[in-house]
Amino acid sequence: PVALFVGVLERYKNVAGLAAAWRLVAARLPDARLHLVGSGTDTEIAEALEREGVRWDRRLTAAEVAQSLDDARVLLLPSASEGLPRVAMEAFLRGRAVIGSAAGGIPDIIEHDVNGLLVPYGDVEALADAIVAVLSDHELAVRLGDGALRSSTQWNRTPTEYARKVRDLVETVLARS
Repeated sequence: PVALFVGVLERYKNVAGLAAAWRLVAARLPDARLHLVGSGTDTEIAEALEREGVRWDRRLTAAEVAQSLDDARVLLLPSASEGLPRVAMEAFLRGRAVIGSAAGGIPDIIEHDVNGLLVPYGDVEALADAIVAVLSDHELAVRLGDGALRSSTQWNRTPTEYARKVRDLVETVLARS
């Protein structure tokens, strides 16, 4: 079972909290793996995790990120703040659940126990418990992944669909004038 983090290694992404939670997970699930993707100012945390057996890729192509999502059971998003978390939407499109902090824009797209799990920001034990739950319970991972894929339809739009929605909105507003 693999958990994946994709993002910049900056304080607001809570990489330190992720590292602390992962150490708890590794003690409880020795066969579990963490794949960390990203670079930034918190590289010393990634370097320490790498020495502990975590796979760390500083940069991947879009195709490699997609493959990493396919290889993972869950995406981790323990951030203190997010606008609209695109990486979570990418995970949904690939049928992968997301474990995220109940902070910023994350709860706007993650519905707890439907397409992922939400944990209080900064609660290392709650994050570890959620990771253990998804990595150790295949049925839970499949159910949340199915929910994630169903959720993806609201984010999966072609440029033509987007343009049509904007045109419809403008026409609606103009009709009220």
